[in-house]
Amino acid sequence: MNVAVDKYAWSSCEPAELQESLRATNISVSLNRGSEASDFHIDVTLAMIRKMTAWKIFSETGYEIRYLFRHSDRIELHFVESGTFQVETEDQEFTATAGTTFMLLSHGFIGLRASRDARKIALAIPRALCLPLIDVTDEDPELFFGRFDRMADIADKGVRTLYRMADLLLEPDDHLFAGSPLGASLFKEAIVATFVQSWPRSAAKATPQTARPRNLKRALDWIRAHLGEEFTVLDIARNAGQSVRGLQMSFRQNLGMNPLSYVQRLRLQQIHHDLLHGNADENISDIAARWGFSHMGYFAARYRALYGVSPSSTRTGRHR
Repeated sequence: MNVAVDKYAWSSCEPAELQESLRATNISVSLNRGSEASDFHIDVTLAMIRKMTAWKIFSETGYEIRYLFRHSDRIELHFVESGTFQVETEDQEFTATAGTTFMLLSHGFIGLRASRDARKIALAIPRALCLPLIDVTDEDPELFFGRFDRMADIADKGVRTLYRMADLLLEPDDHLFAGSPLGASLFKEAIVATFVQSWPRSAAKATPQTARPRNLKRALDWIRAHLGEEFTVLDIARNAGQSVRGLQMSFRQNLGMNPLSYVQRLRLQQIHHDLLHGNADENISDIAARWGFSHMGYFAARYRALYGVSPSSTRTGRHR
């Protein structure tokens, strides 16, 4: 397995200079001096392991930063060591203080404002790496991620473990896994597993199913019962007892996607499950066809977009 292992460190007194350095690592942000600062200082250390990124930032002067890329494909965990961070997204606004951690799941605008002497460690985990650990019989991944607390104490057991793992990647000198691609891959998988299994969940979010509209629940139950069959949005709406427009609005408001995207996601999850746990001698094309994919090129592209690897790589990993 080819595992990218890289590490960078910068110290800058010019926001534009740091922006260019970050852009070279495919991180596009808008960086400015803090609103109350006439000068600028920032130290950044960044480490990467196969699409997973960890970084730490310290600033004597404070700064303001805005993300210029879509955030929907990753989950960010920020561990605040000192100072304060004011966070603004499309759906929330809050202040994180030393000893706390916050999660960013927003699909749109994200801006952060750091105080003087602010220091934090952060970890960006691609969603695709988490999906294989979500039970295919559970609810949609968006609902699964929605159960996580957005803020927690660094002292919490699962949070503290992730904090220490991220810190380990950012130790001085050479990258921890510079000479060990296999070690890097295993460590990356350990981080993902720790996050999925140990991140705090609030009691209020533990049973979101009960808050679903009755018609939506009927639609979801009908989809699961007929997942391997051919059907249309109209078929779903009729069996849920509502109009097509009402069904589409309900899906977008409660699940964040349209009905057909939801169906495709479930089918891809089922294929992934069959590749890992089904008959090892069955052709991948037969598995895909059983769950509604007749065009293998399209299927392979959608599978890779969701899981980050090809269907054949999933099966090869099973054999290993």
